Amino acid sequence: MALRYMPILSSDMLIVDMEEHIKWFGDIVRAVIFSQNADISIYELPNSLLAWCEKEADNIGLRNDLLEKLKYYHLELEIEVKKIIENLNNGVELTPDSYNLIEQNLFSYIKELKKLQENTSGINVAIDPLTGLRSMSGMKNDIQKELDRRERKGSAFCVCEVEIDKVLDLIKIYDKNTMNVIYKKLAKLVLNVIRSFDDAYYLGEGRYLIMLKHIDILDACSVMDRMREEIAGLTIDVEGSFEPLHITASFGVVEPVPGDKIDEILLNLKNAVVEAKDLGGNQVVQWKERSSLQKYAIDSTCFD
Repeated sequence: MALRYMPILSSDMLIVDMEEHIKWFGDIVRAVIFSQNADISIYELPNSLLAWCEKEADNIGLRNDLLEKLKYYHLELEIEVKKIIENLNNGVELTPDSYNLIEQNLFSYIKELKKLQENTSGINVAIDPLTGLRSMSGMKNDIQKELDRRERKGSAFCVCEVEIDKVLDLIKIYDKNTMNVIYKKLAKLVLNVIRSFDDAYYLGEGRYLIMLKHIDILDACSVMDRMREEIAGLTIDVEGSFEPLHITASFGVVEPVPGDKIDEILLNLKNAVVEAKDLGGNQVVQWKERSSLQKYAIDSTCFD
């Protein structure tokens, strides 16, 4: 089930869209210089931000003239690049005028993005532009709201952390685009597992935080264990490899109680994830308060 947020056009969303278009432009230039035959579908123009703006224009108060200009330059880019790819496949050389036209339209598109930034009030990041999950900006406030609700009404909730196993090794092996594919695919899985009124946040580099509402620790562990199994069953196609990539993740689960401090909750959550990783990964660990004697026994094992 998809999460529902108040739509906000953030600076991060605009920056990511600019970067995607600049990368797209570089791919086109490389295709023209190095390729004898180019597949037009490979160079499809990024359009996720434009589609989002069209859908949410009324909700975010987006001026119609700004949206129409953005659509115009986006369409001009699409038309011109199709001409270039078709000419390339027909053996027609690229002229300086054709190159300049694409470059001018790209700069005009980016200029319109900057106008959007100036004319919208959504400067606080509400949604992570990569994964579509909530960003970290309001995470602590959201946890505090649930703590207050629990204190007033006794409504249990759980906070869970998910971290891709050996993610630093993956970052060393795969490029940024491949890692982004992994992060987005896992985010989509998270949304499919949790309920519409639960919240999910992207913490960066393969780490996710999930807040499960109206649920106790045992049921929360059950939900996370189902998510763990689904992640382990994922197949991720990697460009340049015939073999799909498989990943696993480690989970920590905490059930906060009235009087808990947010930083303590997050620390306990991190400790549970570390314990899951120490157990070999692909584990769900429920954090439990330990006595001084138990802590001493655990710490002592580090010297064995």
